Amino acid sequence: MTTPHEPRDGSYGARARGFAPGGVSCGVLRVPGSKSLAQRLLIVASLASDETRITALPDGEDVLAARRTARLVATEVEDLAPAAVRIVGRPPGPHRGWSPPDPLPVGESGTLARLALAALGFCGRAGAGFELAPFGTLARRSSPALVDALRAAGVGLESASGGDARATFALRVRPIGPPSDLVLERPSSSQEVSALLVALAAYPDEIELVVVGAIPSRPYLEMTLALLRRFGVAVETAVAAHGEERFRVRGPLRPGAAPWVVEPDASSAAVALAAGCLSGGELRVPGLSRASTQGDVRIVDHLAAFGCDARADEDGLFARGAPTRCVELDLEREPDLAPVLAAVAAAAAWNSGARSTLTGLGTLPGKESSRIAVLAGGLAALGFEAHAGADRLAIGPGACRARSEAIELDPHGDHRMAFAFALLGLVRPGVWVRDADCVRKSWPRFWRDLERAGVRVVERA
Repeated sequence: MTTPHEPRDGSYGARARGFAPGGVSCGVLRVPGSKSLAQRLLIVASLASDETRITALPDGEDVLAARRTARLVATEVEDLAPAAVRIVGRPPGPHRGWSPPDPLPVGESGTLARLALAALGFCGRAGAGFELAPFGTLARRSSPALVDALRAAGVGLESASGGDARATFALRVRPIGPPSDLVLERPSSSQEVSALLVALAAYPDEIELVVVGAIPSRPYLEMTLALLRRFGVAVETAVAAHGEERFRVRGPLRPGAAPWVVEPDASSAAVALAAGCLSGGELRVPGLSRASTQGDVRIVDHLAAFGCDARADEDGLFARGAPTRCVELDLEREPDLAPVLAAVAAAAAWNSGARSTLTGLGTLPGKESSRIAVLAGGLAALGFEAHAGADRLAIGPGACRARSEAIELDPHGDHRMAFAFALLGLVRPGVWVRDADCVRKSWPRFWRDLERAGVRVVERA
């Protein structure tokens, strides 16, 4: 299996790239498989009691990190093809469970780090100690609510560097068995809920998770629940007094005989569809429908709100037409669409002077970069109005048409910022994306794929 480059300082050091005027993105574009689904599948398969076959795995760095992690914790991992794998899991139990010989290489993925942390805490071999090994931007991030929940249940956690365990993903973990009581308070990410549910689902006994406070980005949790049910897990949910939500889970995880096929990534599809609209072309992304558990398929609804011709039909997702309308969109359920839609809002401002507001962005500051601030800074550098709040971003025309000089925007190592800034190059000429290869995290062939679809890609040292 290919091992991706892992920059020690979080900088990819690539040449700057951008989209040049004149290219029109048209036709059918096949995007990588869903990294959110692929990572969940790889961890669930590594906890399951039998053999799981997975195909159409994407090759972004986050998924490659999950494949490396599976090799360290599962009973057996066999590569059937570059995008296909067979995994024999290692479920927990007396004198057994995950027992990785090396720190788990969770890379820069918050999803993987949370899934692996909860699985180690509850499904690792008791009496041993294990570590997570993040790098790049993940080394500066944390998941305090998940750490508190694991500690309260009896899992031993400490920082690998001796600091505050609530402030890092570089953690030493001392597992326990299945918890008798498990409470997660004020989650900052649905990934924290998903991670705990996956770990609990590895056991044959009914275990209850109580979540106190609202769960952000709900569609990602619904993806996890659908996955667990397909693995034979019984999951019951109920809303209790004072807004508590209770999840009763009974495993174990049983994969079934049929292979899993990872569907296309809806977040990547959103970038492609927006490129079609902003370049004056039209694009179709096959393999996705409204039946997907990925909430980001709602990109077609959001593009339509801006005045684009966008829809989901039997052939996939489709979009064309320039954005011209002002909108106010609540993206609490689909925060990963905010960078793409910020670029679309900028296009609407450029085309017709429209002013738009994106709300529900409270989880963005804790991502690979502080996304609201980075987006606002990039837009302002191009002359757009960009007013950032704690959970919102307002975008207007400002003096964008009076600015013509070439500008290099820094995505801060964040793949979604790189996508957004690339799209801005289809709105306003002269936009360069620094460290352009940070897109390897989710879409390694992004620049090549968009070029093949008709967009002109330029590069400089």
